[in-house]
Amino acid sequence: MGKVNSSLERMNGHRVYIDTNVFIYFLDRNPEFFPLVSPLIKAVDSGTIIGVTGDAAIAETLVKPYRTGNPELVASIREFFRTEGFLSIQPHDGETFDLAAQLRATRGMKFIDALHYATALRSGCDFFVTNDTGIQSDQFLEIIPLASLKD
Repeated sequence: MGKVNSSLERMNGHRVYIDTNVFIYFLDRNPEFFPLVSPLIKAVDSGTIIGVTGDAAIAETLVKPYRTGNPELVASIREFFRTEGFLSIQPHDGETFDLAAQLRATRGMKFIDALHYATALRSGCDFFVTNDTGIQSDQFLEIIPLASLKD
């Protein structure tokens, strides 16, 4: 857990955008990634890290429970995201969609990745935790790929 702890220390006190796959791995207790994402979720819950995500991440997280017809799981996931003081959930307004379109056009990102990236930028995040390889660090935002946290 050395790489995870080192990354958490760097993110301490910062606004950190959390991508959909982090939530899915956590909620599904994914055997490969749960040990990497659980400390991050705990750090957000404790307030050590300021967790930020977008409405699109919630919608993406709900796809599988809707697909499998599991209303109890849908309710449980909604409750998870509604936990008071846990996450800052950002809407995607017109300016965010415009920035996402620019990112898609100039960087070739998938649109949903560009939307998450634009939301992270517009909400003042310093870090972005994801398992998507199509999102790269730049001078505005440091990307923390989950795969890089494996010891």
